[in-house]
Amino acid sequence: MFIILTSMFFTTMTKTSVDCSSGSDIVFALDTSGSIGRKYVQEIVGFLEQLINSFNVNANDTDLTVSRIGMLTYADTATIQFQLNTYSKRTEILQAINVRYSGGTTNAADAIRYTRLLDYFNTDN
Repeated sequence: MFIILTSMFFTTMTKTSVDCSSGSDIVFALDTSGSIGRKYVQEIVGFLEQLINSFNVNANDTDLTVSRIGMLTYADTATIQFQLNTYSKRTEILQAINVRYSGGTTNAADAIRYTRLLDYFNTDN
């Protein structure tokens, strides 16, 4: 599983083609705390949209070559937005990642704890 922790420091996507014969599980951990601010949360969501749109999908847009995508947000605490098995269509994922700024402190440790210790993102979900 890949965990992508987003913060106010991120880079611009460049289009790259990668041939993957099997998928991966990717969890986006999006910082929505006060240290980020409203503007940057929306910029990060835009970045995630570009990233998700760059994934290869089959002709009927139902299966991502990336096996599954999950997302959580964190500020004072971490909140699961959706699990790895919640969505299988790119359009559903793109709608679900449109999260809002929450303010508060930056508790990245809680986000990591959710993904690792509490096992919210595992092969079953």
